[in-house]
Amino acid sequence: MSHVLSPLDLKLYGTVKSVPALVSALALVLAVIIYRSFTKQRAPTPELPVVGVPGTHITKQVLLEGVDKFPDTPFILPMSPPIVVLPIGIQDEVRNLPDSKVSFVKEHQRNFFAQYTGIGDHRPEMIKAIRIDLTRHIASTIPDLQEEARSAFEAGFGAPCDATTDKDSWTIVPIYLKMLRIVALMNGRIFVGRPLSHNEEWIQSTIGYTMDCVKARTAIREYPEWKRGWVADSLPEIQKLKHHRVRGGEMLKPLMEAQLSKPDFEQKVLNPESGDEEGNFIEWILKYTPEHLRNDPENLALNQMVLAFAGLHTSSMQCTHAVLDLAARREYIDILREEINQVRSADGEEVGEDGLVRLKKDSLHKLRKLDSFMKESQRFSPPIYTSGTRICTSDVHLSTGHTLPKGTRICFPSFAVHTSTRSTTYSPEYNPAGYTAPDQFDGLRFYNLRNMPGKENRHQFATAGPDSLVFGYGNHACPGRFFASNEIKIILVELLMNYDFRLKGDTELKGGADKRPQNMEIDLVVLPNPMTAIEIKRRKI
Repeated sequence: MSHVLSPLDLKLYGTVKSVPALVSALALVLAVIIYRSFTKQRAPTPELPVVGVPGTHITKQVLLEGVDKFPDTPFILPMSPPIVVLPIGIQDEVRNLPDSKVSFVKEHQRNFFAQYTGIGDHRPEMIKAIRIDLTRHIASTIPDLQEEARSAFEAGFGAPCDATTDKDSWTIVPIYLKMLRIVALMNGRIFVGRPLSHNEEWIQSTIGYTMDCVKARTAIREYPEWKRGWVADSLPEIQKLKHHRVRGGEMLKPLMEAQLSKPDFEQKVLNPESGDEEGNFIEWILKYTPEHLRNDPENLALNQMVLAFAGLHTSSMQCTHAVLDLAARREYIDILREEINQVRSADGEEVGEDGLVRLKKDSLHKLRKLDSFMKESQRFSPPIYTSGTRICTSDVHLSTGHTLPKGTRICFPSFAVHTSTRSTTYSPEYNPAGYTAPDQFDGLRFYNLRNMPGKENRHQFATAGPDSLVFGYGNHACPGRFFASNEIKIILVELLMNYDFRLKGDTELKGGADKRPQNMEIDLVVLPNPMTAIEIKRRKI
């Protein structure tokens, strides 16, 4: 169900200091609204059935209705532009098609006007740096992420053990904006390092690039296609993106030059995937960057902005959804706190040079109940209700007997997969006796699955597979999902162990699933309402 924002909602933010952060949050809503009018309505493929009414919002109910009516047949959702929903049974068939048939990159280039915004362009150096180096050294990022989370929480919510402040005082906070700031600081710590990650101009640039891309895309759309190349560079919105890249490059240039001047850098370029040195993310990107761009600080800045576009808002939204689900289903709070304490007791803790007591590197993956809750929260509140979006780059003949013309947009109904007993993972036969039906919320669903013999390492938050499609599946599965999983866990551990929180107005701490603030759903995109607030206070420890 969609929730319409009113001007009265803005009153909540009278005390919010960061106007750019608020505007960025509102841009999330603006982006998906504008998306519906970006491209001209394209006539649906005649031989396929249409589900939904053209010109109206396409909801998850419409998607589920289509899957229920046509489980083994493609059907059209009359969005703008229309998209063909394919039956999940041909998922492997389609994902194995070459780019000459269907293209992930070309669809995103088209959708985001990549030639003007930089969003959607294929950036192999960034993908390799994440998939190979960041994943390889992911354990070494955990202490820095924990330190940054503590610092960000103290700045945003107050120190948990500050005896000078009344611990019984509840404070109303805009939870998405807080999470956006916390994730921006944590990402920055790993992707550029201190002190740049704490530079306010840098923070606002990484947060604001998404909003400014939306503005630029809207401005470009005002011109006919033949004229865009002539006028694009003169548009203020495009110049703003250029400013982000230029200023970002100026801030990154000293870091870039420091990496390029290292005596062993050329050897790393020659053998980028060898060696087990930790390095840093700037170095990892540079060693995969084509030689003609390696000394270009603006290219490095664009990589950072694209990275922020892809990961910052999605992780912030997932954190927000998890917090709202915990506040609404309060029975899980003590369960998760108990698990964290048990792991701490069994593994011991580390004390960093900063004096921060934190979980050991190997402890995070042992928080199976927390991982399960995160995955269940994401199952009901994914970034989008579909997956595997592609565009046909030539006519495609399907095993169903249908032909999709060149230019057809396609996707799979991931939300239907995640909520149907027809899917193996959610079938009664696959689950322990007495399991919760997939149309109901069960925060320990995947914990219970992983307790079954042979399933110990399956069904994790970061799992990407045929029944777990939020992060994609196959070659285009999100390479940063393991980092995101750790980051979100660290944030939730910090919140659970050092703060009490509740739904706004829930003075009796009763929660209630029906009291959870509604998500915003615009077509098939899912967002936490950026105006949603919770109440929070430091725990008495």
